[in-house]
Amino acid sequence: MKPTILLPLLFCAFAQAQMPPALVNAERAKILEGVKSVPKAGAPGPVGIWGNIAFPILSAPDKDGVEIAVAAAAAYAKGRVILFGHNSYLGGGEGGDHAKLMENCVKWAGNKEKPRIGLKGVNAVNFFKQRGFNAETFDTIEKKNLSDYDVVILNMQGVTGAEEGAVLAEYIQAGGGFIGGMTGWAFGQTSGGKDLAVSHGLNQALMPAGVAITDMSAFDQLRGFDARIELPQMMNASEAIAAIKKQREGGPALEAVAMKQGTNAIQIAMAAQPPDRSNLKNAVLAALGNAGADAVVPTAQAPLTADKHAAQRLRLGMETRVLRLAAGEGVAAHPAHEVFPGKVPAGAPRITGEIKVTPSILGWTSTGLYAAAGETITVTLPENLADKGYAVRIGCHSDTLYHLDKWERAPDIARSVPLATATTKTASAFGGLIYIEVPGRAKDDAPFTATIQNGVPAPLFVLGQDDDAKWKEIRQRPAPWAEMSCDKLIISFPSEVGRLVNNPTELMTFWKKVVEAQDDITNQTAERKRPERIVADVQISAGYMHSGYPIMIPTSAAPEMVTFGKLKFPGWGFYHEIGHNHQRGDFTFDGTGEVTNNVIGMYCYHEVLKKDWLIGHGAITEEERKANVQKIKKSANKWQEWKSSPFLALTTYIQLIQEFGWESWRKYLHSFAGNEFGPAPKGDDERRDQFLVRYSKITNKNLGPFFDAWGIPVSSSAKAEVSKLEAWMPKGM
Repeated sequence: MKPTILLPLLFCAFAQAQMPPALVNAERAKILEGVKSVPKAGAPGPVGIWGNIAFPILSAPDKDGVEIAVAAAAAYAKGRVILFGHNSYLGGGEGGDHAKLMENCVKWAGNKEKPRIGLKGVNAVNFFKQRGFNAETFDTIEKKNLSDYDVVILNMQGVTGAEEGAVLAEYIQAGGGFIGGMTGWAFGQTSGGKDLAVSHGLNQALMPAGVAITDMSAFDQLRGFDARIELPQMMNASEAIAAIKKQREGGPALEAVAMKQGTNAIQIAMAAQPPDRSNLKNAVLAALGNAGADAVVPTAQAPLTADKHAAQRLRLGMETRVLRLAAGEGVAAHPAHEVFPGKVPAGAPRITGEIKVTPSILGWTSTGLYAAAGETITVTLPENLADKGYAVRIGCHSDTLYHLDKWERAPDIARSVPLATATTKTASAFGGLIYIEVPGRAKDDAPFTATIQNGVPAPLFVLGQDDDAKWKEIRQRPAPWAEMSCDKLIISFPSEVGRLVNNPTELMTFWKKVVEAQDDITNQTAERKRPERIVADVQISAGYMHSGYPIMIPTSAAPEMVTFGKLKFPGWGFYHEIGHNHQRGDFTFDGTGEVTNNVIGMYCYHEVLKKDWLIGHGAITEEERKANVQKIKKSANKWQEWKSSPFLALTTYIQLIQEFGWESWRKYLHSFAGNEFGPAPKGDDERRDQFLVRYSKITNKNLGPFFDAWGIPVSSSAKAEVSKLEAWMPKGM
């Protein structure tokens, strides 16, 4: 690989497009020489690219064919930078052509065949020495240390100081090579709740190069990255901005694919920008031209779509990213808030609330207060707890929608602000319910009281503290969103929905039992550190509902969530998502990600509702189960059929529970806590084997023939271990 000197970096970053495609391809070819594919390392995220001499190295298309970069390169004055969206790439040991890629990266970044390498936070000295490089580790980021190396390879996760960033930037500008990587989406967790775009000094120091780590995630279903010399020019945000500007000024219209690629590149680049860095924002605004406020207010009836509203989506996406990171005070209400989450009624009082916070209960502490859009609230907590990881959250709607082709609301409307000082003033452009966020490391702190000023009273029912009569008063509080809570679950929904509820005590007692039942059957009662949360939203980030903290459901399902009586009660989807939160790897193998949670969910019909546990879904009726049995009998590839058809696979579990009762399922799930059946499984092969062995021994039946009939692959040794038990097969199999 013959090194060449790149053109001087152009600091008039957004006035010109990227360097010529031929030059980009030539440089990329050097980095990818001898590389065909590189495995995915961990759970990487995208790298933002916008510099004039910045380009993607490795990328993969999303479901719509839009390319997203996991690695990028750039010139920075006399030096060179390569960034990876995960720190695992830095060591070169992920298999495939990863080792060759890292050799090439070192040569390219150092602009010589055998550069001297310094590593910090990367265990790869032997890897590089074996390939003929002079490599060693160093401890501190100081000018005198860096001068010993041609290339510095650095795990960026914990290098957040502005001084360290400045030292490294000076080193690169003077001609040094830099290769860095980190898991950007995890920075909030590793830093105690800080924001990557605001608090990572090194990431900010690299901004003039036009590349940066983002806090986004991607590549979920991907196994690896194909090395390609030809990649879309529009992966560079500057290229996309220039093309959009040219189109607006009368130039050729962009094809739909190019527009989608370009807007995606701009959104990713925007995700990396700190709020006080306006270059990219100004360039986007200049490219888009003037647009009225009404052009960027999506609704469920008139959503903003990728194919018809590219410019409006760019503008709104940029606005929401900037607003999420904006300074604490002086944030104006965004017009989109009136559509969702809603406008505070005129004349609603503003009050001061004293909120009891129990640090042993992690997550969001509900306050019964709402922040009106564009209005400053003041949060005060004890001096000794300032800058200890606590935060104030405005908004329960934490799903972001940037990746969706259709926006029915603004794509990002919640914000979390660290309580770095005893008194914090902040505001939200969209408004929302107010919470005190309790970090995991705070579990041993003593209970305390936080004071919140200028909040709007919001309906909040607490089981055991409030009764049905009191709820009739509480539900009249004026905020547009309401909550009901017990110690196991908190539900959030539009206040207008809650005002129709007359039996909150019965309702929340039911929800308490649902979570307790799933905790019990899965042996997770002692694990619970916080209540589950379910939040209704006009649009969520994936699926009809999805699991997590919080579980997200559509607002259309909110009335079902708060309806409990003899004739009507919440249905399958709720238990399904809570079941997802109870899944564990020991009993969930490939093909059962949408199955074992349903088994856990069906238990709620049996234990809590005291009803036939097979009434919950039309796909598990007796007729459907019989059809599944016939389908597996006729299948040429039973295992493929089984693991790709969740309700067919669920029939297997239903047959086991019908024959051996729920107690068999309980004993199976509880068995992983002890050593009666040996150590917990490692990998899917062991999980399937232990499913057979543990369930066979629990039921005192040989289930090997049953597994064979369904096509579930297990080892001969697992079958032999239960072969002396009496074989069992359900009727019809």
